Amino acid sequence: MRNGWARIADSGATSGAYLELVNRDTVAVSVIGISTEVATAAEVHETMQHDGMVHMMPRTALVIPAGGTVSMAPGGLHVMLVGLRHGLSAGDSVPLRIHFSDSTQIRVVVPVHTP
Repeated sequence: MRNGWARIADSGATSGAYLELVNRDTVAVSVIGISTEVATAAEVHETMQHDGMVHMMPRTALVIPAGGTVSMAPGGLHVMLVGLRHGLSAGDSVPLRIHFSDSTQIRVVVPVHTP
């Protein structure tokens, strides 16, 4: 994981987290879930435009190719933090547990700040 951060948000609201996921292995792996204690749900979403409207669509699996990187950034892929249990202020941090298709998990912590 590189370049992680999350947006400032109020309690009960929704926020976004952004990061780069790096796969140093020789086989592809998929992100099949994300969990966090700061929100009721954490989901991978993708921002898409259709008929002039912006939509955020959930992604059930996110493939990280062998030796590749997947970047999450505003306006594209992101982790949607739904139902924040408390507000997120600049200087806070958000722990995320990322679950992969090969049964591994990693825990990352991203700082909260304005974009």
